[in-house]
This record gives sequence, C-alpha cells and structure tokens, in this order.
Amino acid sequence: MEVERDGLSDDANTWVETYFRVTHNTKVNFIVSDSRAHTLNSWGQEDQNLQELMAALAAVGPPNPRMDPECCSVLHGLVEAVEVLCKCTDYQHEARTTLMENADRVSNRGRIICITNAKSDSHVRMLEDCVQETIHEHNKLAASSDNLMQIQHCELVLIHTYTAGEDSLVSDRPRKDISLALTSEVHSVRAGRQLPAKLTSLVQQHFDLASTTITNIPMKEEQHANTSANYDVELLHQKDAHTELLRSVDPHLGSSNRDSAVKDTVTLKWCTPRTNNVELHYCTGAYRISPVDVNSRPSSCLTNFLLNGRSVLLEQPRKSGSKVISHMLCSHGGEIFLHVLSSVRSILEDPPSISEGCGGRVTDYRITDFGEFMRENRLTPVMERGYLMDGSMEVPLERAKSQLERHTRYWPMIISQTTIFNMQAVVPLASLIVKESLTDDDVLNCQKTIYNLVDMERKNDHLPISTVGTRGKGSKRDEQYRIMWNELETLVRAHLNNSEKHQRVLECLLACRSKPPEEEERKKSRRKREDKEDKSEKIVKDYEPEKSWQDTERLKGTLEREKEELAEAEIIKDSPDSPEPLNKKPRVSIGEIQPPEKVKGPISLLAMWTNRINTANSRKHQEFAGRLSSVNNKAELYQHLKEENGMDTHENGKASRQ
Repeated sequence: MEVERDGLSDDANTWVETYFRVTHNTKVNFIVSDSRAHTLNSWGQEDQNLQELMAALAAVGPPNPRMDPECCSVLHGLVEAVEVLCKCTDYQHEARTTLMENADRVSNRGRIICITNAKSDSHVRMLEDCVQETIHEHNKLAASSDNLMQIQHCELVLIHTYTAGEDSLVSDRPRKDISLALTSEVHSVRAGRQLPAKLTSLVQQHFDLASTTITNIPMKEEQHANTSANYDVELLHQKDAHTELLRSVDPHLGSSNRDSAVKDTVTLKWCTPRTNNVELHYCTGAYRISPVDVNSRPSSCLTNFLLNGRSVLLEQPRKSGSKVISHMLCSHGGEIFLHVLSSVRSILEDPPSISEGCGGRVTDYRITDFGEFMRENRLTPVMERGYLMDGSMEVPLERAKSQLERHTRYWPMIISQTTIFNMQAVVPLASLIVKESLTDDDVLNCQKTIYNLVDMERKNDHLPISTVGTRGKGSKRDEQYRIMWNELETLVRAHLNNSEKHQRVLECLLACRSKPPEEEERKKSRRKREDKEDKSEKIVKDYEPEKSWQDTERLKGTLEREKEELAEAEIIKDSPDSPEPLNKKPRVSIGEIQPPEKVKGPISLLAMWTNRINTANSRKHQEFAGRLSSVNNKAELYQHLKEENGMDTHENGKASRQ
C-alpha cells in the first residue's frame, strides 16, 4: 500500500493539485495542522478525488490571526498521520478477511510528506524522533487490535520551505535510515513556484514516472486569431512507456527541462492529427498521462483537443532519414492515454533479409554452420538427473547454459572472418575441443588433426582464405598459414581451462608451430624464389606494352617514308625533260612486313637499334647474287679463273690444285 501524507502549506491549492492529480491510483490522505490536526479526507474511494479535497480545504479556511502561534505545531499533524497509517483501507480489510489465518501476510507500508517551515537542523531531528516514537507506540496498540495494522515501514519526507530573500537554515539530506521501520530525507525549497516543481520531481521518484515533452504543437494566438505559434507541453506517465524508445539510444531524444528540479524529459514531435484511426495502429501499451502544468493555456488546449475524440501521432525527432512514429495520444472514457506504437517490424510482415541485420549489408554469414550449431544445442527433456563431482545434484538448465557458453566462446559469424572453420581438416579438432572434458582418444584425434595441418603446410597446399576486399594475388602462402595457426591457437586457448587434457592439445600445437632451423631456411629460400619470379613477371609485363608500341611506331615511320619516295617518283615521271625513273622496290604493306622475333627476357637498347637499322637497309637495295649463294655470308671472287686453271674450291674459301 502506498500512502501519502502532507502537512501545512501557504499555497495549498497549488501543491495539492500537483501531487494528488498525478497519484491517480494511489490512496492519499491529507492532513492540515495548526492548533490541532484536521483530516481532510478518508481512505474511502468516494473521498479520493480532487473535488472533495478542494471542498475540504475551503472548509478549513485561512489561519486564525488571533490564535497563539505557540499553540500551532506540525507535531499534531505528524501524530495524526501515523494514526491514519495504522487504519485499514478497504483493500487491506478485504485481503485480511480472505486470508484469515495468514492475515499477517498483508503488508502496511506508507510515506509521510510533511511540508513545513523548520527552524534548524536540530528541529528536523526532533520531528524525526517524534515520528519514530509515535510509530513504536501505535504498533503496540495495533498488535492487540483487530481493526488496526502495524506499520512495517514508513518513509518520512520533510520539505522545508522558506520565503524569498532569506537563507535556508536547514540543509538538504539524502535518504537515511532512522530505524528498521523509518527512513527520512530532507529537502529545502524556496516558497512559490519552486515548490510545485519540487513536488513534481518527487512524484516522479516516488512512483517511477517519466516525462515526455510534445513539441511543435500549432495553436492560434489569443490576440491574433489569424496567426498561430508552436508550443510545448510536458506530460507525466509511467516509465514503461519509454522502454522501447530508450533501446534505440538516440541522443536526439533526450533534452533537459527548463527547470533543473525536474528530471530529464523525452522529446516527441507533433504530427498532423488524424480522425478515426485509433484502431489502425499496432499498440503495445497504453498509459494514463497528466500534464505537468495543467492550468496553462497550451495544456488546456491539448486536453480539450484530445477529449473531443481526436488523436495525435507523435514522432521521434531525427536529423536525417525517414520519420519514425512511436507514440499516439487519444482519449478513452474521458481519460487521456499515451499509446506506445510498435516501431519495429510487424509479425504480419515477411521476415527480414539476413543482409538487413545489425552488421550491415553482410551476405556471407555462416548460415549452414549456425544450423548445425542449433541442432547440437537443442534443449530436450531430462529423464535422469546427474550429480556433480562434489556430490551435489546437477541442474539440467545450468548444464545447458554451460554447454552453450563453451560452444560460443569462439564462434565467428562471417565466413570471411575465419579460416579454420572453412577447412574440413580442422573439423575433428573443432568439434572435440568444446567438450567439458577430453578422453585419451579425443586428445589423440586432436593431435592427428594438428599433424595433418603441418603436413599440409609442408606440401604448400592451398588454404580457403577469403580474398574479399583485397587486390592482386592476395596474401602469400606463408602468411595464410600464419593466419590459420594463430586462429587455431585462439580456439584452443579459449578452452584451455576446461581440463588438463586440453592443455596437452595446446602443448602439441605450440610444439608443431616452433619449426626447426632447416625448415625456416627452406621457407626463406622458397619465399625469395617466389619474390624473384614475381619481379620478373612484372618486368616482362611492363616491357611488352612498351615493345609493341615501339614496333608500331617503327612500321608507321617506314610506311610514311615509302609514301614520300613514291610521291617524288611520280613528280619526276610526269616532268617533260625527266629521264626514266629507276626501278624501285615494290610497295610493302603492313601485313607483309614480318614482325621481329620475340626475344625471351629483357632486350638492350643497342640490339633494338641494330635490328631497326638492318630492317631499314634491307628494303633499300637488291641483294648481290654472290652473297645470296655464299656460304657463311662469304662469297668466292673470280671463280671462273680458278675453274680454268683447274683449281677446286672448298667451303672455307681456300683453293687446292687437282
């Protein structure tokens, strides 16, 4: 049972309306204290409304100026508040009657809020002692009575008010335990506008409420009916209305209130109101609201607008992207509710694509492996209970959680982020290492898997390394195996503390990774040879485009020279006094010119220039007959004279007499 108690205040209408209006479902009893205590209402439901309370306050009237100030004390109200707390409400009486023998199970807890003007901190301690002694005495009376209940716990909230222009003589103090049945806290507030703001802050703390500010509400001005302005209205409601909203962790949602005494508020933007659309939205919750400043013109206009059957959609303020409608305001049965709309994907829609997850547009998830993972960790009924090593009974749920934790210690979600889980050779070790304990056969199988990987590295076998996002040929083979060994060591170390035999697997892995010196030298020589081959391939690739360009330029130059010579010959032939032109070599087309033979490896600049000169000179004259019939590019001169003298010739050019 939540119970609220209040003492004397100069501005009673303001703070009573502020606090009592928000605590709609909580029973509140108000007491005014002067020379005696005046109880304004009872625990009955007929007295728990604002109209009855205002009528009772009007009946009390202002303080009597002829009354002795020494006779007026807040102690009368505090004693009366403890007495009222011991009385049963209708709900408590019904519960005690139903339980009968177990009537002690019905709890009786309450809160006393005392608004007064204390003289000093010692005066505050005197009020706390008074409440503590009164609770102790009334609990003794309630123990021997059937109509009263003992107070199990009471919260005393003392609000010290002082006039403007004066300094507070009482210091604030957080909640403090006075005894097992009483806790106390002290707040010092300046009288006036600060008091309702303080009570609004306290009501949020006491009843776990949250604040929502609706911005950009269009309203017409009173003086200028043709113009409108945007206003803001702050609402109080249960904190559960912000549960889904705060999960998004959007920094633009929260904003500090203009009054520092009130908690931060969540800002929602007004949307164009709609009619008859209350049933068209998927709603996950509805909570009563109460305006913070109920008498202001914006709050009054918004309340009247909603009570006339209209509804308003509220959206989250965002700097970019499409708007998200998260809440809706509408009235039901004369009361206004804040509806929480589902801003996530509806169950009636198709399931989302896997590329639309929290990781972005990722398409290489290990979907098949995840299906195997779910089958291996499926919950089944337990027919026989087991026992742990210490003799205690094993809880099946805890065993299932432990297995799930072991299987997910190292489990990459994306194919491109793992190497060992893409290799069939590592499957035996990966399936055994997640066990809680290993047998000798399991250790042997894990060691065989490691030896197979060592053999694969010795043979320089290919590994399934992802090349997504890389250019060129990718990483070297040695680098691929280094990545594989590092990931395998990470997997084994994640399960190192499972048992002692897991340590044996790690020792075998570390021993295989530390290779002998001759193996390292062999790897270095192979790496140098691969680097040299890559460099030679790069040089050849760079030379081939340059060589083809040079050949093309040479052929173009030859054809241009032939065209010029042919044009000169035509001019000379057409002249009347010109002699007969010389027989020129027939024109050669580009297709008839044989390209030079390709030379393997790089070619020097001298060789390129020599080939060009030889090719150009070969086209300018007709070869000698003797050179055509020569041997080793050497021709014999005066052969007819030697034949007449009877001398024979040999290939080497030396003559011999027959």
